[in-house]
Order: sequence, then structure tokens, then C-alpha cells
Amino acid sequence: MRKKTPRAICLEILRRVEEADRHPDALLSDSFKQYRHLTPLDRAFLTELTYGILRWQGKLDWVISRFLRGPLEKTEPAVLNVLRLGLYQILFLTRTPVSAAVNESVELAKKIRGKGGAGFVNAILRSVVREREKIVYPDITKDPILHLSVMESYPLWLVQRWVSEWGLEETHRICRAMNQISPLTLRTNTLKISLEDLIQKLREKGLTPLPACFSDDGIVVKDAPPVSEIPFFKEGLYIIQDEASQLVTEVLGPQPGERILDACAAPGGKTTHIAQRMESEGEIYALDISREKLGLVEEACKRLGIKIVKIVKTDGTKTLPLPEKMKFDRVLVDVPCSGFGTLRKNPDLKWRRGEEDIKRISELQASILANVSRYVKDGGMLVYSTCTVFREENEDVVESFLDEHTEFRLDRIGDVLPEKCHRFIKDGYFKTFPPGGEMDGFFAARIRKGQTFLC
Repeated sequence: MRKKTPRAICLEILRRVEEADRHPDALLSDSFKQYRHLTPLDRAFLTELTYGILRWQGKLDWVISRFLRGPLEKTEPAVLNVLRLGLYQILFLTRTPVSAAVNESVELAKKIRGKGGAGFVNAILRSVVREREKIVYPDITKDPILHLSVMESYPLWLVQRWVSEWGLEETHRICRAMNQISPLTLRTNTLKISLEDLIQKLREKGLTPLPACFSDDGIVVKDAPPVSEIPFFKEGLYIIQDEASQLVTEVLGPQPGERILDACAAPGGKTTHIAQRMESEGEIYALDISREKLGLVEEACKRLGIKIVKIVKTDGTKTLPLPEKMKFDRVLVDVPCSGFGTLRKNPDLKWRRGEEDIKRISELQASILANVSRYVKDGGMLVYSTCTVFREENEDVVESFLDEHTEFRLDRIGDVLPEKCHRFIKDGYFKTFPPGGEMDGFFAARIRKGQTFLC
């Protein structure tokens, strides 16, 4: 029996992204475990295909639609993914022979829809190969927003939003930046090893680690292999976490001996970072609505050697199942969000989430923030954070909260972030979008209860 090829596995992943709403990185990790026959080159090719197709889906669909007789929406999803797979190789992978891209796609289509599907895919892809230089794209002078949407592969509504807020030139820069492949960033587990010693150990294994620019615990691994091949993970010497996410813990400013609530804790990156900053002295209550996701928090704590975290399964919009009158020195509310600050890692979000989702998500965020704020002690700190870029989920939620809860005030973020990070303080908030470095787009507000400090 022929072993499954990277192209066939890619189609399986694309289907599951659409149907199961799972992130591609998790699906890739599952595939690496399931298909043990894949070589390092196979895994790299599979990763390139998966992320490349998701990242450039808008442009691929534009080209495909030029060669269809009917509307793109009427093309069977499985066959459409085969076309995207073949076309991505033709347009973007110069080292892949065109003949291989076409022939392999035709064979995959035959398995899905027989000779008819194979003939359809063969005709479309060969037409593209013949006429690729004649493909007409939207004219930048006549419709610059549509041009950006197609050429940079973003939904039209998203480009329209960014152009209205940032202007055409800046939006073009944003689109290009968010289409880049994000670097692999580690956070040193300083409970077990110093950043300098971890860098040295990674270098001894032939990797190229460098200190991150802004997080004192961060390491950027240049030209990184697949995550599963990076050593010292099981030993708990690090966790994979974007640098901007690491800086949210700096905004919170946890101290040893405190009692801290992490209200939306899964998968545990910030929870474990808080524990590091507390030097494993004090208490952390890690909450989440999903038992499965809380398992990830428990797993991370065990691997990193953290024992001060108490796991609580609960709904952040309802009264928390905590001891009566329990209050916290600091509360982190890293709410569920649309995730558009992480498009480099999760390009599928461009196509799975729409403008109509933002209002629904912002209402949930406001509800969680209002509910959890009741557990902040007088003089305590509340940090609201997201990994998205929309005002409705960020500033609007915070400002509405402050209007309705006059016992809270914005606190000075510049007092807790090092000077090298002050470039990310905008209008009193921590914001790493539009992208100004190799970090995801994050937002954080530092709010104190019972004080009158203003930024």
C-alpha cells in the first residue's frame, strides 16, 4: 500500500481546518505523529504547502475563478482545495516542477471524484500554466483596495477597514508584514535555566538562537526546524510563546507571594510566565471554560516544574467557584478574541472569521471583564489583553468598562515596561499593531482598582 504523500496529507489538513475549526499548527503536529514515514524534507514541504495555501487563498481563488465557467462558490470544496494545492505550487514554489504539481493534483482529484474530477483539475491547471502571464489582476489605479485584497490575499472587508484607519500605504505595509512567516520564539523557563545557558545549549545542538529584542526571557531561533525537532522541550527548559505575549506578563507585573487570577488561562503560556515571575512563591488560580484546554495548562505546569497553579473549570461570565470573599492582588483577563493579530501563525483566520464575528466576540469580552473585575482587591491590578487588532475588541471594551466601573482607572504602563518597550505604548495602552517588529499584534490595558492614576 502506497504511503500517504505530503500533498495528500495537506488536503486532509485543509479539510479539517474548514470543518473542525482547528488551527493548522495543531493539525500539522498531529500529522507528524500519525505519519511516521515522513522525512524532515516531507514535513517541511507539508508545512510550506499548508501555510502557503491558507495564506494565499484569496489570490489563488482569484486566479482559479478566471478559468472557471461558473462561480467559484459552486465548486466542490474538496476539488477546490486540490486546485489551490496545484496552483500554489505553480505560482509560488519555483523549485517544484510544474509537471509534478499538475500531475500529482490530477491523481488526487481522481481519488476524490474519479475521471471527471481529474479531467476538470487537469484542464484548469494546464490552462493556468499556458496563460499565467495573461492573467488580469485588479488595477491598483482604478480600485486600489480590491487590488490589495487580491494581490496580498486578504478579505475585502479587512482591507477596507485598515485603509480607513491607517491609509493605503500603511495598509500595504501591514498586509506584507502579516504575510511573512513568523519566527520561532521561545520563552526561557528561568525556574530551571538562565537565558544565556539555554542559548548555549541550543547552539551546541546546531541551532541559531538569539536573544529576543524586547522580552528578557525570549529567544528567537533563526531558520528553525519543525518544533518537534527542537531539543530540551520535554526537559521543560522553555515554552513556545510569541514575544508580544511574553510582554503582557510584564504589563501585569506579578510579584512573589501574591495571589493572582488568570481568568482565561488556556493554553498556559501566560499562566506559567506569571509563575516564573513570582519565583514559584504565592498562588495562581487558572480558569478556563474548557476541561480539554485546561489539560494543556496542567501539562505545561508539570513539564516546567510549576506547582503553585490551581486549575478551575468555569465560565468567566458567571460567578466564579472560589472561596467566599476571595480577592486577588492581580487579575489577568486574556479574553477570547478574533485573533487577527496572529495572522502570520494562523492565516486561516482571514477566511474563517468575518466582520460580523467582531461584535459578537466583543460582547463576550465585555461580559468576562465586568464579571472578573469583581475579584480584584482594593488597590489591586487588572490587565485586559487580546491578540487582535480591532478597536471594538480592544479600546472600546476597556473604555466602556471604565465608564461603568468608576472605581477603576488606567494605570501607567510605562512604569512597568522597560524603556526599550515604550515604543509600543500608544494612547496609554500596550499595542504591537501595526507591526513594528517581529511580534504578533497584541493589546493590553493596565487598570488599577481604587486609585486615580491616569496615563
